[in-house]
Amino acid sequence: MDTAALDMVMRATADRLTAMHPDAAMSASVLRTEVQLSVWDHHGVYNNVRVGRDITSALTAVAGLPLTGTRAAYALRLREQLGAVTR
Repeated sequence: MDTAALDMVMRATADRLTAMHPDAAMSASVLRTEVQLSVWDHHGVYNNVRVGRDITSALTAVAGLPLTGTRAAYALRLREQLGAVTR
């Protein structure tokens, strides 16, 4: 996944996290689900090899970001990381 696509997917993921129960606890399963949905939206399909690789790439890109706190808190950390990593 190129940097621009990763940026769009991660920003969409952060938006999803703040829109859907922002005060709920963050977890690995929530992250996987929201990243998967964001990648599907980005590609417009869900059933090809590239989509699977992009989901893995996106999850790898945020592997070091702590899953502590609420979904909104995680989304904020994700946006902060994006500002430091992209462009």
